[in-house]
Amino acid sequence: MGLWYYMEPSKTDRISTLIFAVYGFFTQAYFMGLLFFIAGYFLPGSYDKKGTVIFIRDRLVRLGIPILVYMLLIHPLTIMIIGAYNPINAVGFRAWYIEYLSSFTFLSTSGPLWFAVALLIFSGFYALLRSVFFRQANVVKNIKPVLITHTRVLMFIAIISIMAFLIRVVCPSGVTLFNNKMGNFMQLGNFSSYIVLFILGIVAYRRKLLDSVTYDFGKVWFKLSSILGFPLCFIILILGGAAENPRTLLGGFYWQSMAFSIWESFFCVGICLGLLAIFRERFNTQGRLGRFLSANAFGVYVFHAPILVGITLLFRNIVIAPGLKMFLMAGIVLPVCFVCSYLLRKVPIIRKIIY
Repeated sequence: MGLWYYMEPSKTDRISTLIFAVYGFFTQAYFMGLLFFIAGYFLPGSYDKKGTVIFIRDRLVRLGIPILVYMLLIHPLTIMIIGAYNPINAVGFRAWYIEYLSSFTFLSTSGPLWFAVALLIFSGFYALLRSVFFRQANVVKNIKPVLITHTRVLMFIAIISIMAFLIRVVCPSGVTLFNNKMGNFMQLGNFSSYIVLFILGIVAYRRKLLDSVTYDFGKVWFKLSSILGFPLCFIILILGGAAENPRTLLGGFYWQSMAFSIWESFFCVGICLGLLAIFRERFNTQGRLGRFLSANAFGVYVFHAPILVGITLLFRNIVIAPGLKMFLMAGIVLPVCFVCSYLLRKVPIIRKIIY
């Protein structure tokens, strides 16, 4: 299920399929949107401090270089690992790599770094708007704070829902942008919440929206999203005939797509509000382990693909339940990825970029 380099064939029972599907639906609904919100929140302060030129330069170094490294080295390495275990055709790796570069196919193979590509583009637009319309930092600093209310939350949900539905009429969720080449994971159908929450993050920083999101306010939306979100999702799946034709949920001019867009936006905004408030109130500390994980998280993000593919291929002949195997692989791969990130970041030039 989903998009990845290595798809292991297996006979998945209905219960396992349902568990994987529910996990995918609920995590996809909120977690990337939350990351875009956080990225947007920290953007204005960085721009204010650095100015246009230094801001763009730092973004190109921080995001652009890892993207190019992934496209030119990490993605080909991942393909080479797959080819070593399962040769697809007679074309050698050298010939494939030459064609990969000369045809500019590498430009659409950002893999999991599609998030970094999107952030780089969004940051560029932000810098352009700031340099044209808001050149002086004090112009944007003097904006009055705004209180977040339940009405405004519902408005955000409505905006994301409408955008998601309209985008998915043209580009359904699950359909990759540009082409279906291996390593192209960018799906425009999911970008409505990303765009809105990124902009909302910028506004939240300027208008101090998070100051008005109290612990109780966040808990209310977290509970609403959890208590109503789970049954509503199953109701839409059942009434929408997801078992017979799941495509109507993912896009097109169908009521199922509209209903799913509304549910997804409701769950996304509610969970994001709840997590921000709860973690700020209850988990706003960082120990030694937390600092280690935080320092190496970006490195894991950049380098994990060939590590994950390589280790899972080593275990490809072990036949167990897919769900159990997923947890087994996660327990092995995750620590290995963090150790690899830690070791790679010992190299000075890598540490200057992956920090």
